[in-house]
Amino acid sequence: MKQVFLLTKSILKRTFRKKSNIITFILLPLLAVFIALFLNASGTSYSKIGVVDLNKSYLSKDMIKSIDAKKNFVVIKVSKDDMNKKLLDKKVDCVVVIPENFHKDIIDGKFKKLDIISLRGEDITSWIKNYLNYYVDTLNNISVASNKDVKVFKKLYDGFKKQNLKINYKAIGDKTKSKSVTKQSIGLLLVFMLIASSTASSFILKDKTNKTYYRIFCSNISKSKYIIANVIANFIIFLIQIFVILFMSLYVLKLNFYIDTKIMFIILCSFGFVSIGFGIIIAAFSKSLNQSSYLSNILITPTCMLSGCFWPLDMMPNFMQKLANIFPQTWILKTIDSLQQGKSFNEVISYLSIVILFAVSFFIIGILKLTKDENLKSIF
Repeated sequence: MKQVFLLTKSILKRTFRKKSNIITFILLPLLAVFIALFLNASGTSYSKIGVVDLNKSYLSKDMIKSIDAKKNFVVIKVSKDDMNKKLLDKKVDCVVVIPENFHKDIIDGKFKKLDIISLRGEDITSWIKNYLNYYVDTLNNISVASNKDVKVFKKLYDGFKKQNLKINYKAIGDKTKSKSVTKQSIGLLLVFMLIASSTASSFILKDKTNKTYYRIFCSNISKSKYIIANVIANFIIFLIQIFVILFMSLYVLKLNFYIDTKIMFIILCSFGFVSIGFGIIIAAFSKSLNQSSYLSNILITPTCMLSGCFWPLDMMPNFMQKLANIFPQTWILKTIDSLQQGKSFNEVISYLSIVILFAVSFFIIGILKLTKDENLKSIF
């Protein structure tokens, strides 16, 4: 045990001896927090709602006016032909399509819901969807009361429009955007944690290069003690990283992750194990520092892109969303999203179990490869 402690201490000293490593381990993850703060502060407080009115009846026109009257919405009229271009160019956040038979189906009691198209998922559409569902339900109730009689419906509808309703307004914060921003900041944090793990793995490679790796095993230090020391040292580094991030986020910058701090700590620690396992795999399969850097680059960036670390997963095609499930980052972000939506910790344990399985798999693969190193056969 003393040997493990001394090895761990040596690795930590070597790690923090270089100022560039402090930047990689501490300052880069903090950058993710500052990006989240910037996006949260600079983001607009309203949604741009594109509307395609194929009905052009008094019902559809009144509904458009009611949307535009809301403080959180700005209506932009678009045609059916250019709505996709408007979405791609981000001229609108989503598009509401009012069908040709809207007026008739409302009166006949057949209308169900409006189509809402968005490239940015539920984070954007949830508020407008809830409002329109309520609006359509009101029209359906008037239809039921009119017994599908057009004249009676019009009379009841006009009375509904003219009635004096007393409404008490209470200002509440729109948490939808804030939750989305904090989730993406966590995505960036995962990227930096993986980068840090590949940097930490470079110490094993340096030991291989200068033959320290092999001289260690010629002494009475076993291979298992060497690996355990590296795992402990890396985990201590990640613990420091996580503590700094949570402290700066919650107590200095006053960010809200909408998740209990203890649970957030557990989530980040679970990904810390994944990152350590990933670092061991990189070290095991690399013969030089250049090869290690190359492997890290081709693995970290593409997998983080596909996992939704840089942008919401909902923006990608369905087949890519399914492909994302083979990466641990996806399950961390799913855990975050589920907890932000109000699910309990027990309901997301299955997600974290998958993350731990990834970590265990990485450890097994990396350790087996290190064990079968041709250069160590004479030692073991």
